Amino acid sequence: MYRNSIRVIGVALVVFAVGGSGASFAQGSMQQQNACRPDVFRLCGSYIPNVGEIVACLKDNEARLSEPCHEVMFPDQGGRETYSRATQLRSGDQ
Repeated sequence: MYRNSIRVIGVALVVFAVGGSGASFAQGSMQQQNACRPDVFRLCGSYIPNVGEIVACLKDNEARLSEPCHEVMFPDQGGRETYSRATQLRSGDQ
């Protein structure tokens, strides 16, 4: 079961790479997959093995992603500082 879950997560990240943005993520390296694996189990485990739902779940939980996973999922935001500011603006803290 665990081995199949890891494969599904890897496939989910590759699917995101094909449909998502970020040339560095397009290859879906093992390091990039490892960055989001804990977040998938923590936030989106109920969607395993549905790859599309896992990707949607990660995107919907942007503010709750770990820093490494956030950098993989949202590479165009330029790092944690921009991410933190965007989160503050959304929540109304200015």
